Order: sequence, then structure tokens, then C-alpha cells
Amino acid sequence: MLGAMSKGKKLSLEDHADKIRAELKVPRQNEVFKAAIEAGYLTARADGGVDSTEREVLVKAAELLSSGLVIEWETESLITDYEKLADAEGVETRAAKVGAALKELDQAEAGLFVAALVARATKGVEKSEAELLKAIGKSAGVSTDKVRDIVKRATSLTGE
Repeated sequence: MLGAMSKGKKLSLEDHADKIRAELKVPRQNEVFKAAIEAGYLTARADGGVDSTEREVLVKAAELLSSGLVIEWETESLITDYEKLADAEGVETRAAKVGAALKELDQAEAGLFVAALVARATKGVEKSEAELLKAIGKSAGVSTDKVRDIVKRATSLTGE
């Protein structure tokens, strides 16, 4: 269960899951979730690595936001696949590909929102994470200002 995060912060995805799910009710939802999970993974990795809290939030976010359509072991498997892709191709290359996929799915904001939630899970959005969110946004055709708005919206859900 997502409860206390580092420094006592609480990610309140549970409290807002219905609202977030409503935003994510889109055609090709499975593809959107996969792209959003990869965006979240890449964003978490941008600061040098994915810590256990970020990984836990990513898994829990996928479970909660998919209404159980994506289960923990599937998410863990996806994260492992995304880790291998990032190792092989580089984080920046994968960020560009994820952004392009989100653009093609016409769901850039949904993917960026999930990634921002994961980034906020530990120490807030660090500079490296913000830069990666901007890179994904750029490939997805989202302006820097819009990415900033998405991050602010994610921040408002964390109770900070």
C-alpha cells in the first residue's frame, strides 16, 4: 500500500484514483498505460536510478489507475523490459520514442501526468526529472508551459 513516502510525504493516488482514471479513459487504453508506465520509469531514472519508493509508486499507480486491468507482476515485467530498453538505447532515445508514442495515441498529457506523479513520489521533481519530462513532452508535441502545468496538477494531488 502506498502510505508514507520519504520524509513523511504521502502520495494520495488512492484518494484521487477515480478522477485520474476518468482522465485516462481513452481509446487504446492498454497502449496508453504502457507508454505512461515507461514515461514514469524513465522520469524516475533521470536522477540516476529508480529507487524502491519510485518503483513502488509506479507499480501502484498502474494498478490503481487501470482499475486492476494491469496487475503488479505485469507492471514489474514491463518495468524490467523498459529498464533493458533504456540500458540498450539510452534514456534520451527512449524518452523521444515514448513521447512520439503518446503523441500518436493523442494522450501526451495522460502519460506525462503519470510520469509526474512518479517523479513527485520521493524528493519532489528534481531538475533532471523535470528535464526528462520536458523532453518527453517535446517529442509528444506538448509545450514546456503545458508540461509545467501537468507537473503542478500532479503536485496538487500529493498534498504538498
